[in-house]
Amino acid sequence: MSYVIKLSLSNLRKKRFRTWLTILGITIGTMSMVIMVTAGIGAKKAMLDQVELMGSTREIRVYTPTTERKDRLLTDELCKDLSKIQGVKAVYPVLSLMGKESIAGYETFFEISGYPREYLESLQLSSGDYPSSKSRRPELIVGSGAKDLFYNDDKGLAYTDTLEGSKGFTGKKLDYTCYENSSYLRVKLSVTGETDNPYDYNIYTDIDTLKLFARRNTIEGRVLGQPVDKNGNAYNVWAYSEIIVVAENVNQVERISGIISDRGFQAENSLKTLNQINRMTAIIQLVLIVIGSVAAIVAVIGIINTMTTAVYDRITEIGLLKMLGADKDDVVAMFLFESAMLGGTGGVLGVVLSYGADIILNKRFTALLGFAEGTELFNMPLWLAVTAIVGAVIISVLAGAVPARWVAGIKPLKALSGVE
Repeated sequence: MSYVIKLSLSNLRKKRFRTWLTILGITIGTMSMVIMVTAGIGAKKAMLDQVELMGSTREIRVYTPTTERKDRLLTDELCKDLSKIQGVKAVYPVLSLMGKESIAGYETFFEISGYPREYLESLQLSSGDYPSSKSRRPELIVGSGAKDLFYNDDKGLAYTDTLEGSKGFTGKKLDYTCYENSSYLRVKLSVTGETDNPYDYNIYTDIDTLKLFARRNTIEGRVLGQPVDKNGNAYNVWAYSEIIVVAENVNQVERISGIISDRGFQAENSLKTLNQINRMTAIIQLVLIVIGSVAAIVAVIGIINTMTTAVYDRITEIGLLKMLGADKDDVVAMFLFESAMLGGTGGVLGVVLSYGADIILNKRFTALLGFAEGTELFNMPLWLAVTAIVGAVIISVLAGAVPARWVAGIKPLKALSGVE
């Protein structure tokens, strides 16, 4: 068998130009396929990461369809009932106060939302600390995305674009104005920290502190942020803006959402968005694979052409080998080995060049599309690299099998005379 390998390597060296042209075709075909697949994988991962950052796929947001009926209010009693549903891990009430936040002439209209301490401590902070639960006024955590909402219309400039604003909000005070009908309340609130999530547009505080603040600072006898019934009367219970229900796992989300909806409340979660993204990215990946397959098919045709040409050029040599005792299997093995060498070399080069191209493309497209630094829009997992190389070898061997089988069946005397 060793002489078969030596003959194969000798032939590849002898026909160097043709050999490298074939390898180039395989390399291009492999690169096209790999880059297309990495683009699909990277795009899917980037979109799923954004969905996860904007809200856990295990979270269900519960809203009320009306605040004019007491049995449709989001209350502590409802929180207890929801926590008893099988598959529910945690329940967090959320109390929100709408208003205007401003700093140094830059302002935004956004709600301040109070969350239980346990939920606040699950947030990842880029700076500062969590709000105190013993403060007389709410202390705030500003979402990394919410910082960009502060804008000055006269200057046409965002606060984060200024020298002072680029330092962040931690340790500063926001002027907060809460409106209730024709009256308003204005206070200064301290920012104790910022989240590290660029897609987080929330302004957080401790819910117990926010309750005390709302109760102390009533406007026209009404507790801040609390609804009234259809007759204009206040309720004797806390009515929350929303309730966050956390499922034990993703598989429980749809069932729990259905139970909540059946009770007359609105249940929203990012799982539907996740499923839509999965379907959309599957279509994108399919299209990309089809496009990459065109280049791969061209590479396969190139291999078939190379091996067929090699067969015609070496008919006399093959006849001589048969006269010297080489059998049909030796001849087939020689051509298949050459095909495997071409496919393996082209596959490895294609994967290496694809990896380099992915690094360059990631830098270019991440900056161009405004994604966070480090986002991989072209993602090559190890399994893809291995599959691409093995696939290139297998396809090359299969492409070389047809001419190899044909030439192995030629009788020695006909081969020596050059007769096909």
